[in-house]
Amino acid sequence: MPVAKNSADYQIQLDGIRFIAIFTVMIAHWLQWQWTAPLLTKIQFVHGVTLFFVLSGFLITRILLENRTKYDHAEKGKMLLIKQFYIRRFLRIFPIYYLTIFFLLAIGYPGANEYFPWLISYTSNIYQSITNQYIGSFNHFWSLAVEEQFYLFWPWLMLFVPRRVIPHVIVATILLSVASRVYLYYAFPDYWMAGSYLIVSTMYALGLGALLAWLHTETKPVVQVVQRGWLVYGSVVVYFLMMYFFIDLHWYKVLIDELLFVVMSALVINYAVAGRFSLVSAWFLQHPWVVYFGKVSYGMYVYHLFIPDLYYYLAPRIGLAVSNKYTLFVAFFALTFLLSHLSWRIIEAPVNDLKKYFPYFKK
Repeated sequence: MPVAKNSADYQIQLDGIRFIAIFTVMIAHWLQWQWTAPLLTKIQFVHGVTLFFVLSGFLITRILLENRTKYDHAEKGKMLLIKQFYIRRFLRIFPIYYLTIFFLLAIGYPGANEYFPWLISYTSNIYQSITNQYIGSFNHFWSLAVEEQFYLFWPWLMLFVPRRVIPHVIVATILLSVASRVYLYYAFPDYWMAGSYLIVSTMYALGLGALLAWLHTETKPVVQVVQRGWLVYGSVVVYFLMMYFFIDLHWYKVLIDELLFVVMSALVINYAVAGRFSLVSAWFLQHPWVVYFGKVSYGMYVYHLFIPDLYYYLAPRIGLAVSNKYTLFVAFFALTFLLSHLSWRIIEAPVNDLKKYFPYFKK
């Protein structure tokens, strides 16, 4: 399948990063709980969600700051930019999310009616933080709730605070988020979801991505300084070594591990934005299939926790009986990709095409 090339608005290696994020989440949800090997159980595959957060913070903030510059130069008011931003986010995020919820509600899927008010209002992360309980196959929607809550206030900060204040706002947000995680860890030790699922608890990942975006839009030299292979690959090695030796310590797992992962993710994303990955890494990240998986990763994320139920519904009806966990993983992945591919072709791509009527900047 053809793959778009790098441009000012598109970096091909970022789609490869998206694939890594969704694939690791799938491993966490479908496979890791069945492993017993100590090394495999230590790896925090759930951090694929965190990688999505860092990437989202970077891309959203870069869009806002770059278009702010255009509006400032043209001496235009930014309310049109705010309007276009929300319309474009609506077109990208809402359709398959709400179609999924209403479809599952219509067929009486377990939990759809019980959690409907929280799901439809993008507040399931708040519900889970209050109750500290999983909500079945809707559990992963907590991260989409965080994203939507991020969109509610972040554009207003990035577009309307004085430009010189922006880096201070971003850094303050990161520090506040880290402080909130520490506070919630010690003040509410039995409510770990609050320290992981609330917007204030996750803003440091989105915030570090935002800080990277600011450095890019301001063309700060540090961007090139940290785009060195030894530093990027070294951060990966350091993270995994620290994880291997200390992840069994609860305080490290809760307070330190994800913070180190976020720093590593920012360095990796910064490297990928410049297209600096080469040789085997570039071959993988830019492989047409990997890039396409990354392109449809939003659909894969939305659908993936419902796929096992779909599989177990279909399997006996078509005479397919699979018990091996790795074969099941492949089957789940194939079903998720097929559904996401159809979703992209039939719903998402046509709806996204409507964005051309809502450009960020009109001359």
